[in-house]
Parts: sequence; structure tokens; C-alpha cells
Amino acid sequence: MRDEFRKELEDSLFIHSMLPLHRERSLEAEFPNKKVLDRKNVWTAREQISTPAAGEKGVLLVLTEEEQSCVKITAPLRSDRWPKGAPEDGDYSNFGTAEVHFSLPGENLTAYNRLHFWVRPEVKGAGTVHLNVGIRNDGEQKIPDRYVREGFTVFDLNNMEWNECFWEFTSLPRDKVMEIQFYIFLCGQDVAMGEELTYYYKDIVLEQVENPEKELGWECAENSIVLSSAGYFTKGKKSAVANMVADFFEVIEESTGKSVYRGAAKLVENKNGCFQVLDFSQISGEGTYYLQAGEVRSQSFEITNNLMEENIWRVLNFLYGERCGMPIAGKHGTCHQDITARHKGLTMSFVGGWHDAGDVSQQSAQTGEVVHALLEAAAGYRGKNPLLYKRIVEEARWGLDFILRTRFKDGYRATSAGATRWTNNLTGDMDDVETRVYNHAYENFLFAGIEAYSYLQLKEEDSPLAWGSLEAAKEDFAFAENRFENFGAEAVQMFEHTYNSGLSQYYAVIVWAASYLYEATGEETYAKKAENWCDKLLQCQETGAAGLPFDGFFYREEDHRTIVHFNHQSRAQQFMQALTEICRSQPESPKRPLWEEAMKRYGSYLKAIAGNTAPYGMLPAGVHKMDEYEDEKTFPYLHVTCSYEQERENYREQLAGGTPVRDGYVLRNFPVWFSFRGNTAVMLAEGKAASLVGRYFGDEELLQMGREQLYWMFGKNPFGHSLMYGAGRRYPAQYAVLPGECVGELPVGIETFNNGDEPYWPQGNNATYREVWTSAASRWLWLAADYTVENMED
Repeated sequence: MRDEFRKELEDSLFIHSMLPLHRERSLEAEFPNKKVLDRKNVWTAREQISTPAAGEKGVLLVLTEEEQSCVKITAPLRSDRWPKGAPEDGDYSNFGTAEVHFSLPGENLTAYNRLHFWVRPEVKGAGTVHLNVGIRNDGEQKIPDRYVREGFTVFDLNNMEWNECFWEFTSLPRDKVMEIQFYIFLCGQDVAMGEELTYYYKDIVLEQVENPEKELGWECAENSIVLSSAGYFTKGKKSAVANMVADFFEVIEESTGKSVYRGAAKLVENKNGCFQVLDFSQISGEGTYYLQAGEVRSQSFEITNNLMEENIWRVLNFLYGERCGMPIAGKHGTCHQDITARHKGLTMSFVGGWHDAGDVSQQSAQTGEVVHALLEAAAGYRGKNPLLYKRIVEEARWGLDFILRTRFKDGYRATSAGATRWTNNLTGDMDDVETRVYNHAYENFLFAGIEAYSYLQLKEEDSPLAWGSLEAAKEDFAFAENRFENFGAEAVQMFEHTYNSGLSQYYAVIVWAASYLYEATGEETYAKKAENWCDKLLQCQETGAAGLPFDGFFYREEDHRTIVHFNHQSRAQQFMQALTEICRSQPESPKRPLWEEAMKRYGSYLKAIAGNTAPYGMLPAGVHKMDEYEDEKTFPYLHVTCSYEQERENYREQLAGGTPVRDGYVLRNFPVWFSFRGNTAVMLAEGKAASLVGRYFGDEELLQMGREQLYWMFGKNPFGHSLMYGAGRRYPAQYAVLPGECVGELPVGIETFNNGDEPYWPQGNNATYREVWTSAASRWLWLAADYTVENMED
């Protein structure tokens, strides 16, 4: 661990306060230095400001102490009614917005690729403040789009000071711009905040800048080298991707300036474009290096045997910042004590766990999965790094406590709540959040597995909590069995994040949970149940009947009609979690060769499709049938908030844009998706599946696939951005909103443009693709757990 980072950890009391953001290493730190070629004023006179929305105190033209003209807006942070159009119960609602609209004459502003302005927020007692900006275009392509995704960005601001803000929008349609809107969500108050906000705006200009950020396609920017700026493992292949004129490159040791390796820049041309691959796998010595190719120099990076340690601390920092129900220094006070769940005359407090995203909502399933991922990561440090081990377990206990106490102990449990606001912690008034309550077989199986695994990990150091976890696991498994027997794979409310689960996922989670319970209890009945349901699971796997050049993927059911797909949410790793765990818990079973063969088939499938994104290592989303767009029945489970009739043709076009495999089948690099986009969880879950099978069989090719997903997240992607805030360099702002920017946060992920199948990463900082989600953190932790020092030595 670097000395600088160790000092920051100590200062945070090993993350009982937040790690510093180091904005100076962020992508946005580069923006003030870009050369401005042209400039156009947006706001010059008061009459350009339209009337604010109802409920605000007003917009004024004021003169600041600096004698500069500014726009000032004030508004209350909460009200006693929901805004027009909100549901009666306030689900996923705030108290409105404080808006300023700058009208424009509908001119073509395509020549300008950046908005530049200054803003000063004044919100007394606020730990985090934000600003949203939107552009309305009435030209050939309307902005905002129908999903209200394109045309917006959000800024995480420093309170009580002037903030210089830049928004690049190279890809955003702006051929007939009608207005630019500045607005703040009125999200209530935490325990220390005042009653209103005041914002000042000045110097609002459009600019044309040289070398704007790349936003679309596989090729990286000209004269650039993209790599994992957070580092590389000593083991395995190490490479970067470049777009330059040099034929050779050197690896330079940063501390001495000495060249330690010289290699050829290998030219690669494929359907994704033209690239140069810089392979420096021969370098395995630990140290800090950079690549030099002619005049092009890369970011510095480490090569280390312990790449995961600092970054697991970072993700712990993010999770700590997402804790619900306790004060987080610099973020918020005690929150959401008036989120309640009601069942059979009982009322339960739903406060706790981790907020699931930047909107501070809560999903019990995601908190549970974070618990499991944390404990898996902790296992890799037991006996090797006691401090990190104990801190991971401490964070896991926070979530485990939540999933244990949100059970009604009759099969029903509190499952989710849509907040998007700070509440006043007083029950009985209009801002309370009503929690959804379900008895759902899939989730009870899932929680049973998490609880049983918690017992296995904690039984020696916290036997009371471990005992309670195991008792809950046995009860929840029984509740789930009863429900599944009577109702099968039943749908719940669409905002439940397990909504898309098909029968094969039920089979997988049953095998996984029963295997843990067998290991925990020694009761043969659990072993038999795992074996029986695994028979059903294997019937859902493709074994060659489709006539494809590969097999091994899974269908939603035994009829092999619909292939399993995920978009923005993913549990693709569950199939291999189930199979590796049943093999591990029943090594003498006569069926073990069948289970192992199923794992090998899936590993072969990943190997067959991995090259489609070359020269990057991002795993593709998977194989699709060309007629899937006709499946109206399955559509709503995978594409929430979307209309089948409206998206049917877009679905067909996305399939047509995939890579042909054979007649009737294509391979998509990115999922088929519409409103909800971002592939972090999709690729990380596949990476976890690869690492599980790779570790089980000692398969280096699969283990390298897992590493490559981590490298993609750390900057080895076409945009050269580290997608973990605070890790490496050039990490961009993310849609954190209420919790504010946190070191270790991860976005929903890189998306595609319209119906294409190439990476699209607009600088508009908006949901869902740039929103921070704890589900992304859990998938990252699951994968990272297989690359801790102890696990890599297995």
C-alpha cells in the first residue's frame, strides 16, 4: 500500500469518515486547461429568464460583492405537498425543483461543444449539494429524449463557494437549441440543514474547445494510450490500447526514468476499428511505470501483487457513505427513520443497510448481495491482513443486521422503498416512505444463501450472530420452498430488482443456498435438494442442440425457448456460483462429473465470445436469437418502464446490429436495452463467473478474463476513464446526487448510442448510465474477492 493512501486511511479512522476525493486527479481537473477556440454568451440580460416553477420564492438579478451580474434563486427545501404528477404516496418523489430557464432563439449551436459557467450554492448545514443542467433541442432529434436520459447533467458542488463547471457534449444534438435549464431537486433536509436553498449563477457561456472528450466508438482518442491506470497484477497478461503513429513503445520505471522494456506496437485491425496493442506482459516486477511511444506518454500505473487492497478500501468507503440510518460526516445526518413497513398489523422500521443508489432508495436484495460480496472479499484477507479483514467484516455486519431484522418471520419481509429525498424522521406526516412487503420465493432463497454463508464466515469470531444467521437461513429456505411449490416463479412489483428472474435463476439460487446450508448443518436433506434442483438447472443449459459454434449458455426455462439476458442489473454469476458450490460441498457425489462438465461448457462459451470486443477485454453481453423481439411475454420482465409496442422495432434493430453467429443468432457486445442502460454489473457478473470457473479448474485463460473486467473498470476502455472514483486517474464525475461524490463509487456503466452496439459514454452525468449503484459495487467485490493475494495463491 502506498504511504499516501495509508495516511489517508489512518486519518479516516480506517473509514469511519470519508476518504478525500482528490478531484485534482479527476477527468474534470483537465477541463480548465483545454484550449478555447470560440465563445458565445448564454446569459446577458434579465429578460432572458423565464418565470420559475410554482413553489419557489423567485428569481432575481443581483449584484454580488465582486460587482458582477448574477442570477439568484431561492426556494424552500421541502413542502407539504408532492409536485404535480407525483404518486399520492410520494414513491420515488422529491418536493419539486428550483428552476431557472435561459431562453435561446432556436439557433444551431453545433459549433459549440461545451457549456461553461460558475455557480455558488448556499444551503446552510448541508454536507452535499448538487446542480442539474438540461438542454432542450427542438431540431431533427429532440432533446430530452423520450426516456429523459439524454440532455442532462448533474454537478456535485462545494457548498458556500463559487464552483467552476464544465459540461462537454460532443454527441448531444444541438441544431435548434431552445433553452438551457438550471435546476435543483428539492429533496428535504437532514438533521442539520436549514429550510431553504439559495443559488447564484454567473458567466454562462457556450464554448468550442479543442480536443473534446471522446464519447462514441471502440477506437481511443488520437495520440492517446488507454490502460488500467489503477494498476496491473504481477500475474497474467498486461497490455494497453493506443491510437498513435509510433511503431515501438517503452516501459519506463517512474522513479528512475529508466527504460525496462522495449516492444513493438502491434497493429490490430478488425470490425471494431484500427488499434495498436502495447503488450508488456513480460514485466512482472512490482513498481510504478508509464508507457512512452514517441511523443505519447501514458498515465502512470502500478504493477503489484496486491492490486485489490487499496481498491477494496475505496469500495468500503463508498459503501460506508451509502449507509442508511446513521450520520455520515460530511454527507448527512441520521436519515430515513420514518421509512416503515406494515404487515398483519405490525409496523417495522426499514432504516438501515445501504442506500441502493444516488437517489437514496433502498433494496433489501442489494443490501444482502453486498453482505455476501463483502464476506467473500474478507475471506481473502483472513490471516493475511487482519486490519482490512476486520473492517470488511464490520461493514458486512451492518448489512447483515438489516436483512435479519427486516424479516416478519412468516415468509414476508420488507423488500424495497423509493425515497429520492431526505425525510424528517417523524412518522405520520406526508413525507413518510411506505416500504414494499413481499413473500417471494426467489428472494427468500437468496437471503437463505446469504445468511447461511454468513454463518460459515462468522461462526468462529461472532458465534451469536452466526447462530442467528443460520436459524434465519433455515427458516427462509423453508418459506421459499413452500412459496415456490405453490406459486412457482411469480412476478412482483417491477421496481424490485429481482423482477427479471427466470426459472433457471430460481434453480440456481436454490442449489447455491441448499449447498451452503448443507455445509453449515451437515444435514443430508439439503444435499439432496441441491442435487435434485441442479438436475433441473442443467436442463436449462445449451449443450449443442442449437447447432451453434459454441454452447454452455443458459435459457430461462427447460424448454430452451428464451436465452437468459441481463441489462444494467445482472446475476449472470449465479449459475457458476451454484455449480462451484455444489461441487465444493459434495466432492464425492457421483454427479460431480456432470456438474463440472456444465462449468466447463460455460467456460468454453465465455472463451468463444470474449474476442468480439478485441482488443479490449470487456466480456460481451451474450448470444441472442434474432426473433427475440417477438417475445412480448418476456419483454416487461427485462425492460421495465418501457412499452413493448413502442420498442419492438428498436429491439429488432438492436438485434440486427449484433455480430452474426449463424442463421437466426447474433452476439451482442452490449445488452439489448432502452431506458435503463449501463453494463458494469453485466460484465462484472460475467467476469465473476469466469473467475469462479477459472479458479476451480486452474484455467489461466478464464482467470485473465476476470482481470480484464477489472482493467476495463480502471481505464482500459476506449475513453481512458477509470470508472471507480478515486482509483487511478481521469475518473469522471458520476450521478451521486444526494450522497454526493464518494471515493470508490461505481456507475451503472458504459452504454450504447440509440440502437448501436459500440460503447457510448457521453459526458452528460445522468442516470442511469452514470448513476452510482451498490449493485455495481457488490459485483466488483465478488470479482475482486477472487484476486486477493490469498486467493491468488490457492
